[in-house]
Amino acid sequence: ISFIIPVLELNRAKNPKRIFMPKATIKDVLDNIEENVSCEYEIIIVCNGQDEKLTQFICGDKRVTRYSLNSDNVGVARAWNMGAQLSTGRVLCYLNDDIKIEKNAIEDLVKQLLSSDKIGQVGPAGSFWEDCKHKSFSEGTGWQNCDVISGFCFLLRSSTFHEVGGFDINYSPAGYEEIDLSYRIRELGLTVCSNSSIKIKHFKDHGVSAQKMDINYLGQTI
Repeated sequence: ISFIIPVLELNRAKNPKRIFMPKATIKDVLDNIEENVSCEYEIIIVCNGQDEKLTQFICGDKRVTRYSLNSDNVGVARAWNMGAQLSTGRVLCYLNDDIKIEKNAIEDLVKQLLSSDKIGQVGPAGSFWEDCKHKSFSEGTGWQNCDVISGFCFLLRSSTFHEVGGFDINYSPAGYEEIDLSYRIRELGLTVCSNSSIKIKHFKDHGVSAQKMDINYLGQTI
């Protein structure tokens, strides 16, 4: 497995409106992987920021197999594509830097993905869409087919990633790139499925999508 994790800051600021909600950092994610993932893996980090402490951490942590230190924030889609180009794994596992992984969670996801050649993408959270609009989230226990896998954690074969051509950078700096990917995977005739009982927690309260904030991207501020 190739874990691919884009990172902007070593220790992101808390959302003032969600100050009492817990958060996670890239260090927490690496600790989780080390403690709770038993299968063979590599860790690839794409650094999209100019945080000197983050750069020192990435370069100095021996758990990081490979990394890219970008001179600018190139956006999520490009960062995810860079991670795939640096990977050597049969399975790509894309992770946010603000999640918590419990034991056997990754193994259960990999097992489901590789259980059938007809499965193109899996994750702990998914949703249903109609006419390119969100309808509802996938809920309940057990695996179920859905339309889109949520972007904080998803897995697909490296061969599938390259067959669909990776992520569309027209969605830069961020937004809808993972939805577009799920649509294109299904256009290949493959299914995407989620299981909300998989124990991977997303601490989304302090992310970019949870608050109104500027995004500095390739010399622009959006």
